[in-house]
Amino acid sequence: MVIVEVILKLGLAVALGGLIGLEREASQKPAGFRTNILVCIGAAMMMTMAGLIVQAKGGTADTMIRMAAGVVTGVGFLGAGTILHSRGNVAGLTTASTIWLVAGLGLVIGAGYYVPALVFTALTIATLLLFRRVEDSYIRKSQFRYHLKAKARPYILSSLRKLALHHGVRLESLTMKQEHQSYIMAFSFSASEDKEQEFNQGLLELADIEELKID
Repeated sequence: MVIVEVILKLGLAVALGGLIGLEREASQKPAGFRTNILVCIGAAMMMTMAGLIVQAKGGTADTMIRMAAGVVTGVGFLGAGTILHSRGNVAGLTTASTIWLVAGLGLVIGAGYYVPALVFTALTIATLLLFRRVEDSYIRKSQFRYHLKAKARPYILSSLRKLALHHGVRLESLTMKQEHQSYIMAFSFSASEDKEQEFNQGLLELADIEELKID
């Protein structure tokens, strides 16, 4: 019976962590589907293990509280690693918050509170989806068209996509051609002025960018 319960807890962690991860993946965030599942599974397993220790060794509830505190602290460092600070601008706070939240979800599942875990997941997804639409409606966005000239390096396109992914920018109408020892690239995207500025600064820090023009 204990094994069955553990399997059910881990399966629920995969399902609920995966639901949140799908939203993050669809939003092109660095911590996506697999990351959120792994964080949720890990937290659920740690809390489940603490519960099993209490049952087997006759411990107290303090064991589970200390385990939860340790997981929350550890995941805090993991989330901090997803935050980028560049020239006074900070990006990745929502991703870091989501990782911390998914760890909390795993702890709730591991402690055996399944209905609160379902409600927790529903509220999280609703916040990420619905409030993003509110932001899109009330935060003015502009269309930007970028023209780049970069050194002909095989990794330049990958670097550009990773940068866009990190800043939550969806590149559209991307074209690329080679002229001598350089790549000529053009693309467009819609974003707020602040997000465009963050993306712009990150782009200028790429060593292989030779020229940049913005329409």
